[in-house]
Amino acid sequence: MECTRGTATRSHVPLVVREPEAGWWAAQQAGTRQAGSSVTVAAVRERDAAWHPEMVMSRLAALAADRELLVVFGSNVRSVQHSMAAGLRARLPRQEVVAMRVRHRHGEMLRDAAIVERLLDAGSLPVVVTPVAALLDVTAEIASYLRADRVLRVLRTLEGADLCQVWQRRREPSLN
Repeated sequence: MECTRGTATRSHVPLVVREPEAGWWAAQQAGTRQAGSSVTVAAVRERDAAWHPEMVMSRLAALAADRELLVVFGSNVRSVQHSMAAGLRARLPRQEVVAMRVRHRHGEMLRDAAIVERLLDAGSLPVVVTPVAALLDVTAEIASYLRADRVLRVLRTLEGADLCQVWQRRREPSLN
């Protein structure tokens, strides 16, 4: 870059912009959710969880022990004091399980997703309780906001109930 000061004489002042090393970028991003951690979202309907509750609870607890987990629980009961949150609290005594009621309202979804993100950042296990009719919409919107790595769904099987992957984020291409 050349700088002149309105005179006929040009003074050449080189401007050097140095891109930081790749390791520096990795260190800067280590604290952010998108780069540093993986979030799994499990969508569970109350009637599917009731099919084999012990099996569902043990699978969810195993997932929560390994990675950040968000459980979106579809139930038409208005209270957030469900057996899902109680069962996870019993299986994960060292982890704070926080149940919160979320309705699918477009104006409030961003705020609710931000609250879920803060709970995950604090190390809690959020259990979002939503009406069954809104389960898929709430799951999709919060998973998108969190940039979740994958979404699981509890499905009935011959052996009982199992967590099946219904969506996984593709690896983003490197900019290098």
